[in-house]
Amino acid sequence: MDILKDNFFKVTTSTNNSCVSAIIKCLQNTKDIELYRKWIAKEYNTNVEDEKVQIRLNLILKLKNKIDEVTSSEDKNQILNYLSRLLSAKYSGSKQSDSMISLTLDKLIYSFKNKKPIIFIFGFGGYKNYHSPSFPEVDYSELFHMKYMTEFLFPIITTYKYGVILEYESEEISIQFNNVPQETTNKYTVSFRKLLEYFIKKIEEQNDIKLNYKLVMAREMYNPEDLYKKMQEYYPSMQKQFDNLTQKEQKIWFKRAKTNFLINGTEDFSHLTELELNNKIIEARINNECFLAADYDLRMDFWERSNAISLFGTWGKTPCASPTDSGLHLKSTRASNTDFWIGTGIFKLDEKDKIIQELILSHTQYQDKKNEINYLKSKDSELKHISSNFDLIPYIK
Repeated sequence: MDILKDNFFKVTTSTNNSCVSAIIKCLQNTKDIELYRKWIAKEYNTNVEDEKVQIRLNLILKLKNKIDEVTSSEDKNQILNYLSRLLSAKYSGSKQSDSMISLTLDKLIYSFKNKKPIIFIFGFGGYKNYHSPSFPEVDYSELFHMKYMTEFLFPIITTYKYGVILEYESEEISIQFNNVPQETTNKYTVSFRKLLEYFIKKIEEQNDIKLNYKLVMAREMYNPEDLYKKMQEYYPSMQKQFDNLTQKEQKIWFKRAKTNFLINGTEDFSHLTELELNNKIIEARINNECFLAADYDLRMDFWERSNAISLFGTWGKTPCASPTDSGLHLKSTRASNTDFWIGTGIFKLDEKDKIIQELILSHTQYQDKKNEINYLKSKDSELKHISSNFDLIPYIK
């Protein structure tokens, strides 16, 4: 049996929004402040005098001025439909920030006005976390995410006449600071690129559409030596910022860094004392903050393109020194929040071996489910050629 054979790549996502948010309803209708208040209050399950209703109303009035400048009613309706899709809680799992909602509308209006393709940049680590049993190459989690992103963007891809581009933006140049050998990261890059090509082919075959998806590499956009120099310049201020955190905040920073730091990797640090090792991990975390700041400085033109909308997973929600309120935060699949490069992909099947959910499990979740996981032999020779991680299909019931 091959559970990937029967229309796995057929996109069945609905293009209709049966539950339109208050913000979209307000933007679609003529200006009526009191009606807006009622819609917002109802969505927030509060009264019209609530302060957060006024805050949301102020945002809506700001957005209303922007959308009303679009002269074509057809463009205006399409822009609002796209905005509604991009803000859908079904795909994000939480509300997007006010500043990102406003920025997203700006990007859509610019694209329509200037007849430009809409570019979506999904920023990701560009490596497989060493805790994953599939390390260092891709597994089903990457495949699940590509499918999820296609479902998310499908109504835009199939209706926007100036084209849609999805750029998977790999920041693998930064993982070296976690003592991960570059050779393992290179294996991930190669397998990811092959999987993306495979996925595009399958989607086109089953949906009769053309996808413009690509992998872009941060390290190819500048001289790495320029990056390292800028990181050194940022290090003192980032070190100071870490030192000024509360103990609770420092523990949060440390915990995230520890999950990415490979003790016996490029160098073997297994002989260090606990204190020495912890200092190495903290240093890696501070370097990661330096990378985010320095990388943005060097690639500001890339991130700030007028027709480019940034997308992120969960990492942007975790405490960090660099601003992260510049993208839409999304789940990884309908059932998972774990970032795909951190986790491991597992199918959940029903009693008839039909797919119920596509799960991406964190290291802790995987350990909890490990004894429940069974395997089917894959019959997809193309997929197996990409990585041995696709030889078997992991599933739970």
